[in-house]
Amino acid sequence: MLGFIAGFCTTLFLVPQVIKVIKTRQTRDIALGMYVLMVVGVFFWLLYGISTRALSVIVANSITFILSLIVLIYKLREKPEA
Repeated sequence: MLGFIAGFCTTLFLVPQVIKVIKTRQTRDIALGMYVLMVVGVFFWLLYGISTRALSVIVANSITFILSLIVLIYKLREKPEA
C-alpha cells in the first residue's frame, strides 16, 4: 500500500505540467536534459518493476513514463526561437 501511495504522489506532480504543455504548446522554459533523464530513468524503473513483479512500481512508472514522454515529445517538437 505504501508503494501505491508513493507512486500516486510522485506521478501526480507531473499532471499540471502535462496539462499546461498540451494547452499552451509552450516548452521554452522546460529543460530538455531534465526530461530526457526523467524518461530514461523512469523507463529503467519500469523495467525494474517488471523484473521484480512489483505492481506498485510498474503502475506508477508506466503512468509517469507516459506523462514525461508527452512533455519530452512536445519539447523536441518545439521550434527554436529566431
